[in-house]
Amino acid sequence: MSGSPPFDAERHLDAMAPVIGLTITAEQRPVVLQFLGIAERMARIVATCPLDDAEFSLAPVFRPGNGGSETA
Repeated sequence: MSGSPPFDAERHLDAMAPVIGLTITAEQRPVVLQFLGIAERMARIVATCPLDDAEFSLAPVFRPGNGGSETA
């Protein structure tokens, strides 16, 4: 993500919370901002991973339970 402006967690929170109908209290705001910063750093790491479009495959679907081995 080089060349892009630095991530501004406060600006992002102020813009996106109303869009998704999220109310953040004054007490919650510092921790939400902390986690937005963490998420941005994690996204930056993931974005650097090379991906081969030819090798794209979907992950299996997880269905909780005992795998259909219940007895009737």
